[in-house]
Amino acid sequence: MNKKFKKAAVGLATLAATTVLSVSLNQRTVSADALNQADGQKDTNNSTIDNTQIVKDKVAEAKQTIENAQTPEEAAKAQQVVVQSKVALTTLNALNSINSTSASTPDENPNDGSLAPANHPISAGDPSTYDADGLKPEAAQAVKNAGINPKTLTDEQKLALNRVDYSHKDETGATKMTYSDFQKIAETLVTKDSRYAIPYFNAKEIKNMPAAYTKDAQTGKIEHLDVWDSWPIQESKIGYVANWNGYQLAVAMMGMPGYNDNHIYLLYNKYGDNNLANWKNAGPIFGYNATDLLQQWSGSAIVNKDGSIQLFYTKVDTSDKTNNQKIASATLYLTIENGEVKISKIANDHVVFEGDGINYQTYEQWHKTNTGADNVAMRDAHVIEDEAGNRYLIFEASTGKQEYQGLDQIYNWNNYGGDDAYKIKSLFRLLANHDMESRASWANAAIGILRLDNNETNPQVAQVYKPLLTANMVSDEIERPDIVKLGDKYYLFAATRLNRGSNDDAWMAADKAVGDNVAMIGYVSESLTGGFKPLNESGVVLTASVPANWRTATYSYYAVPIQGQSDKVLITSYITNRNHVAGNDYESTWAPSFLLQINPDGTTKVLAKTTNQGDWIWDETSENDNMLGDETTAALPGEKNKPINWDLIGYGHNGSYGYKYDYDLGPALYNEDPKNSYDLGPALYNEDPKSNQDSTLPQDTKTPEKTTFKPESKKGAYPKRINKNNSAKKLPQTGESSQVAVLAGLSAIIASVMVALGLKRKEN
Repeated sequence: MNKKFKKAAVGLATLAATTVLSVSLNQRTVSADALNQADGQKDTNNSTIDNTQIVKDKVAEAKQTIENAQTPEEAAKAQQVVVQSKVALTTLNALNSINSTSASTPDENPNDGSLAPANHPISAGDPSTYDADGLKPEAAQAVKNAGINPKTLTDEQKLALNRVDYSHKDETGATKMTYSDFQKIAETLVTKDSRYAIPYFNAKEIKNMPAAYTKDAQTGKIEHLDVWDSWPIQESKIGYVANWNGYQLAVAMMGMPGYNDNHIYLLYNKYGDNNLANWKNAGPIFGYNATDLLQQWSGSAIVNKDGSIQLFYTKVDTSDKTNNQKIASATLYLTIENGEVKISKIANDHVVFEGDGINYQTYEQWHKTNTGADNVAMRDAHVIEDEAGNRYLIFEASTGKQEYQGLDQIYNWNNYGGDDAYKIKSLFRLLANHDMESRASWANAAIGILRLDNNETNPQVAQVYKPLLTANMVSDEIERPDIVKLGDKYYLFAATRLNRGSNDDAWMAADKAVGDNVAMIGYVSESLTGGFKPLNESGVVLTASVPANWRTATYSYYAVPIQGQSDKVLITSYITNRNHVAGNDYESTWAPSFLLQINPDGTTKVLAKTTNQGDWIWDETSENDNMLGDETTAALPGEKNKPINWDLIGYGHNGSYGYKYDYDLGPALYNEDPKNSYDLGPALYNEDPKSNQDSTLPQDTKTPEKTTFKPESKKGAYPKRINKNNSAKKLPQTGESSQVAVLAGLSAIIASVMVALGLKRKEN
């Protein structure tokens, strides 16, 4: 059979599959979750077992081709095979699903574990208070404020609006990252606003760190290690980099590329030396013979009054195949022998905090409800000392019972930000997309704070405070918090990946425009323990400027105060390049640092002043213009237009967060119904579809834009989270007679698909 016929057969089968599944099964498009999970389903129908395995083999073969693709065109062709094969898998599994389930209609809101259980009852209110349009008073007011004609709302939309808690009182009193803030951060990233875009670095100037070629904590052998989250040993009061007996000290997470190898090492250099090559490695802080079952992640460190180093870090227990994180502390006693800094003793290594269940989620709480889509966080403790000598820890966490994660957070009006028009549009959008709804229900990232007692070398918790920042419904990960005091104000900074958020539209737009979605956010307050307000209105401070698979991509931003400067901080980070994504000769390494201007009015600006790699101390010798690049020199030869392998980068199979990604399968396979009744089209508004202004609204009120979402075909492959621990969604049941019709249609589809794939196999 010639290639044209084979191609036509596969195309016909794909078209038939999507058409039959859409029309016959209650007009619903097959969900991406169901497609992706179909790979792992066990087939109980003997007649389809062999065929299923053949198609699976095709998927695996095509994915390997994508990984090894030399050109975007080659990757795109292989991606098409993945799409076609997975449609075939869907039909095969649909047969088994229909055969093994009853003809009963599924529940209105089935929860297969992909949605977090509601923490508070979700109520549509007292029907006796509804108006003539079927809306409770608060819902009717919101609809009016938005300029929506209530008579055009569907019953399902009205139910959603009636379920909203319009007067929710936040029990934590924390600053919120709202859904609107998140979207503005993403929009800022997309536009590459020069005030926030990370400077372009000159790719040819980036070097591997010589001190990272060292004896590995796990293997005991000399290895080329990746360098990740790092932090300097700082003075206890203001946070300047400490001058410890003429040396500057730093702690870095390091490990072998591609291995579950995460441990912290002590690095040192002469104080004020900004040459990357002069840094030395004192070895893993907790010694050799380490295993992947007990790891150490990010933290901070300061100098005690007796000259010892008080280290705060994340102790991670992976023995149950998850990452049980606890904030820990240990005292390091160092010596200098023949010009080398050595760790002579470690004392008082102990767990300081692992959550209280009320303000901050415990591992046990997380484990009780986790189904694979929930991020667990109790890490990245940053120590700061106030003028009275009290030490505090600022750390990454998740909210506890007060403002806990759950489906009810989607109906918390305070989580959205913006005006009522924006809130309604966003609510309907979340409910129209199962992946976004799932993410929103689990999202409960927080930045926490606690005060330590006065025992410097063996600190315990003296007081736990309510969170400084929460992101319920918006994001499930805000990490590496860092507080810098400038003048009489405290500046809180943190790093985040937007793809840990619930707004898929926003972070996918970032990926499409830039090729990455990392950012640094910032807040300011006159108090260390609360009252923080977002910098630059949305909280955006830094945004990605290059694709994630370029040599100059960065992450894990950390702000360091500068001596003599009350309006600037030095931003440090690492070159991400996880798993050699930029090439086998390139490891993750320290990035050049750069200056951030902080203005009295709560705005910030990135300055085009860069340093050598790994410069923690800004002085008159720091600036190095050779490290600055542009959009051309920021890429190594061959990096431009290179397809991004998100799995290789670490956004795909990162077990640290319980997420799994698969390649986006295109608009026909999105996990949403294009005709979903939550869609807000122009008919919902008191306006002419051709007009952007409603004459009945005040002049300063903008009519909400349409929320119709029609995904564009994407040239590259984007990561999409699926819940690998949930069973695949069952296809809707419509009664015995329709089952017969569907069985007949699916049988024909399978036959055509298998003919096409079989022909290709025979030809090969």
